[in-house]
Amino acid sequence: MSLIARGLEFAGMPTALVSVMPPLSSTARPPRQVIRRLNIGATVGRPHDVDGQKETLRRMVALIEHADAFGAVDKDPKPAS
Repeated sequence: MSLIARGLEFAGMPTALVSVMPPLSSTARPPRQVIRRLNIGATVGRPHDVDGQKETLRRMVALIEHADAFGAVDKDPKPAS
């Protein structure tokens, strides 16, 4: 998906990738990515968690609108220990 995002960006379409596996997605250098602490298969949000899914979409749009440089990242905060 990172490579597809880069191709779309080259064609003039802004993109934001959502990833739950940053070591894999980051190596392909996506233009922008939102990194979520969710399970594989629930990349945008947990099932039936409409508010969480909307939050992911808000963060994607905000990153597209406000990212200053190629490779911008928005990460979920680490859980409190």
